[in-house]
Amino acid sequence: MRNRCILCLFICGALLYYALPQLTLHGNSLATYFSWSWLIFLFMAVAGNLAAVLYTPVTKQHRQKEQVQIRKKLRSYD
Repeated sequence: MRNRCILCLFICGALLYYALPQLTLHGNSLATYFSWSWLIFLFMAVAGNLAAVLYTPVTKQHRQKEQVQIRKKLRSYD
């Protein structure tokens, strides 16, 4: 789940990088309204994916992996 959200964030960034020079942000034409609505939807997608990445609860399996790594560090004889 977390990897998918991070991938979606990178895709949103690529879309913004490609589309921003081509969007018309000034004026009162239909293209301007489309550009602003496209940007609003893009930022909503970014906000949703960022919230999913930041607020994903830690699973029990992930905690067990961390505990095994801590045990391995305690047993190392460096």
